[in-house]
Amino acid sequence: MSLIHLPQAKWASGTGRQVILKSDFEKIEQAVLEGFQLALAPPLEYVDQASLRVNATGDCKARVLVCGFPSPVHPGQWVSAGLADGRYRENSTALTLNFATSGHIWGTEKANQWYTVYALAGASDTSFTLKAMPVMRVSSQATQIITLRNNGNTGDIGYGLSANELADGKILVLSGASRGLIRLITANNTDNGTAGTITYGGSALTLAQGDWFMVLPNTNFRCLGMVFNGSDSHLVPFYQEGPYFHYATPRQAASGAISGYTLFDLGLIVPPTARRVRGFAAALLGYDLKLAVSYDGSNAALALHAPPPSGDFQGVRGAMPFSCRLLEGSRIYFNNENTANQVVKITGWEE
Repeated sequence: MSLIHLPQAKWASGTGRQVILKSDFEKIEQAVLEGFQLALAPPLEYVDQASLRVNATGDCKARVLVCGFPSPVHPGQWVSAGLADGRYRENSTALTLNFATSGHIWGTEKANQWYTVYALAGASDTSFTLKAMPVMRVSSQATQIITLRNNGNTGDIGYGLSANELADGKILVLSGASRGLIRLITANNTDNGTAGTITYGGSALTLAQGDWFMVLPNTNFRCLGMVFNGSDSHLVPFYQEGPYFHYATPRQAASGAISGYTLFDLGLIVPPTARRVRGFAAALLGYDLKLAVSYDGSNAALALHAPPPSGDFQGVRGAMPFSCRLLEGSRIYFNNENTANQVVKITGWEE
């Protein structure tokens, strides 16, 4: 792959005009052409309740541009934060990440927790490794020390990190008033219970309880995708196709009567990087199916309404699929006019 050879060391060794050989132009041309093949990273594959992998063979290599984290502000663009070099790496054998194996995740394994799977590579590495970073939420902030909140936004949490393990990495805020801002991490504590903290430098961020942020590691990295560790501390089965993630079994987002537009935090169902969500609404026991989705809490962005058929199928009397955008931070308004025996299930998301 020609991108490995750029830039050439000789181009930085002199001053003034430099000699470019015909072979250099060939490498540049090949790099431009091959770059179009690498817009997407290799997909993550669910293996079992504790592990996932990036598959590869000598003939079908896993090829990655180590370009950072998806921008929370500009879809399709990437944030390197000055940490990721954007250069090419490849693996010719499969890599497995096991959540029960020491060193495969930052901190200790947590239930009801999103993890970002990073491809990591040193400056001189031609291949990459895998490691999972917990996705974090804000509980509170004091003198630029962030106390950490769990992903369900129901209590505080600590991740059992080594002292200052994240130092010299960076915070990227994914939601809230400071969305898209980055700060250098100066310290983190070792709490493994309910008092985890991260300290950052620079000017103070504007953070509120429930805001999401991501830690960008202090090495060359690329986000390959997000996976969810369920309430039983087992990975929730999934399929990935480029930016599209699909659950092997739909997960419930809402049920029963919803009177008026109600804001739902889907933080344990779709990650904060999701831009669109896919799912279906269903009615049980012969009730009309009703679901309205809103982005502003006042007006319907889409509406589903159908009478149930005479017989049930797959445990429901009526079901209709939907796809819609998400508000930042994995939130959305649902309403079914206070109708009983309704359910909303999520089948996947798009990043």
